[in-house]
Amino acid sequence: MSSNLFSQKIEAQGQAIIYNKDINDARYRATQQAIKQASLQASASIRSNEVMQNGVVSSSTSIQSAAQVNNVDIISEQIFDDILSVTIATRIQPENMCKNGSVNPYRKSVGITGFALQVPQQANLGALHNIGRELPKSLVDAINQQGYLRALSATNLSVYPDLINAPTSANNDGSLTDVARIGEDLGVQYVISGVIRDIGELYPKHPNQKTPLNSLLSWANREDGQRKFVLDLYLYDGFSGALIFQHRYDEIGEWDTKETNKVGFGSAKFWQLHYGKVVAQTLKDMSIDASDDLTCQPFVANIFRTESNRIHINAGALAGIKKGDQFQVFRRYEIFDQLQNAQTQLNNANINVTITQVQPNFAIGELAVEARILNVQQQDVVIAW
Repeated sequence: MSSNLFSQKIEAQGQAIIYNKDINDARYRATQQAIKQASLQASASIRSNEVMQNGVVSSSTSIQSAAQVNNVDIISEQIFDDILSVTIATRIQPENMCKNGSVNPYRKSVGITGFALQVPQQANLGALHNIGRELPKSLVDAINQQGYLRALSATNLSVYPDLINAPTSANNDGSLTDVARIGEDLGVQYVISGVIRDIGELYPKHPNQKTPLNSLLSWANREDGQRKFVLDLYLYDGFSGALIFQHRYDEIGEWDTKETNKVGFGSAKFWQLHYGKVVAQTLKDMSIDASDDLTCQPFVANIFRTESNRIHINAGALAGIKKGDQFQVFRRYEIFDQLQNAQTQLNNANINVTITQVQPNFAIGELAVEARILNVQQQDVVIAW
């Protein structure tokens, strides 16, 4: 049978900033973003089946996900404020989805920390001193609008004591970061942090001096009023603290307002600026990349209570868990590396749990026998691959 019978036709949108009037380059980048968006939409196409066997109802879930994209057609495109938007139509094959052969349907929880500004003085232009907390808050909103992850704001927390060497900077106790502790405190599966590397003005020469000659050179190079936006984004496993993905975003936008105006990051005036539109577009890129990165990662939830043969896990209806869903139990062990720093290890206990009750933020599952007999304890976890 033709594989097209099992493919999905999906429409998706993508956007990209136009640099140096290069429409072809912007069209390519916008199309790539739209393909990612289509892949995520395919990942959300879930087919559930219930089968009764020997009086027991079992549920199975299969998901068509983004592996092979065919026949990408651009339906429409438009340009507004130097941003190109394209709408594509494509077919996505449900083959070779992830290495494990499927994608689980659950919304993984992500805690987003504060983003430190590497050169604080750069915030003076426009009074963007609140960027370290307001930018990640905007990222929380962008990720939640995508709908594939459940992002929580923790912008009061700082991860890196040494910004220049991030993400490999060391704490006083020798550990690389506090990500594992942050993940446990927030009760999230993944942690996203970042460093804002550069939001300075762009000049061809002598960037700290605005002489008449430099202004003339800036005008001649069409760089007068241009401002950089360079950010490194880091995605961590919240249980082990391991860095699993990272991205760099390097954009330029026009700061089209007076230098003396105190705009503030995230204000209505800020988003109206061309620079604000560039930042907003970058936030969308970040939210899509984060969702795409974590699509094939397993879903993990903490066991926070055991009672007889029932366990309580810290994820529920908001994460997409339903009555009848099944998970595997993994035991959590603490091991120590050569520096005697604690590391988390998860071992498969070969125990299944079936969800019997679901609340918004937690769920209750039943084991075949009592938890104490199986040695299932608080802080162990359940996993869906």
